[in-house]
Amino acid sequence: MGSACRKSSTWYTLSHQCMAGNLRDVLSRDLRIYGCFRNGELVGGCPLFVKNLKGILKVGSSTCIMTDYCGPLIKEGSSSKASKRIQETHEILEALREFLCGQGFDSIHLKFSPGLEDIRPFTWNGWNSKVHYTHYLDLNENINNNISRTIRKDLKAAAEAGFKTRMWNDPETYYGLLSKVYKKQNLEPPLPRKFFERVFNLIQEKDIGYMLVCETPDGEAVAAHLTLYGKKSTVTWSTARDPSFNQRGPHALLYYNEFLDLKSRNFEYMNVMSANVPRFTDFIMGFSPKLMPYYSVTLKSKKYSILSNLYKITTEALKL
Repeated sequence: MGSACRKSSTWYTLSHQCMAGNLRDVLSRDLRIYGCFRNGELVGGCPLFVKNLKGILKVGSSTCIMTDYCGPLIKEGSSSKASKRIQETHEILEALREFLCGQGFDSIHLKFSPGLEDIRPFTWNGWNSKVHYTHYLDLNENINNNISRTIRKDLKAAAEAGFKTRMWNDPETYYGLLSKVYKKQNLEPPLPRKFFERVFNLIQEKDIGYMLVCETPDGEAVAAHLTLYGKKSTVTWSTARDPSFNQRGPHALLYYNEFLDLKSRNFEYMNVMSANVPRFTDFIMGFSPKLMPYYSVTLKSKKYSILSNLYKITTEALKL
């Protein structure tokens, strides 16, 4: 099942079925979870969503809809020497690269989480790379010293209008707001209601996050954040706002109050994402976030590249 490599780091297929029953109908993909073991100790992991395109191409990706990055993950090295930590990281990633290359994929796409910056075991072996960005809000700083004049005006407008925020883990409310966002664009939400219901069940059962909602004085929800907990931080997984409320105040109030709440609970930073879409970036820059890069790597077979190019040519020809 695995591919033995130097230093006894070996990747194995841990599960072909974990969560697959829940995800297959939604994403039309199987979820495979791989683990890396060194002398019996789990030191790395990587999920991979697998799909067969028309029975011709086998593609794998560590990301899926509404999941921007999901692995690989590596256990933090204990050595105080930078050279030793780099060596251990390269050993694990090199083992993963060799393992995946032996699984018969025509295309493999991996997107690393922020903080895992050394992707050389892939780029040195012909994988293409790309840089992405996210935003961190430092919870150790004084938010009132960092927010822009525009955000101050937004917060003042929200206060004068009587908007309030509260934690409220209600999937019906969140999905309703999300549906309005997509309806305005004549689109369906990216995932069905049942998927979000499962997410909220996990949030409540495992205490892995929360929903923060902004309401009018009459109790009407106009904006919400779905936030997940990390070890020292949080990740803003998804946001939604009623398009009929054009004011930026409710959204600004959500971030501001969320910042104060997480700061009081000794979290170190908020990963608010929103750095790869210009209109989101323009808004969040009012909070003076720190720009953080993260990376993805992709390997495509010759067959995949040829068929992909033919598809593009055919598609363009049909537009003429």
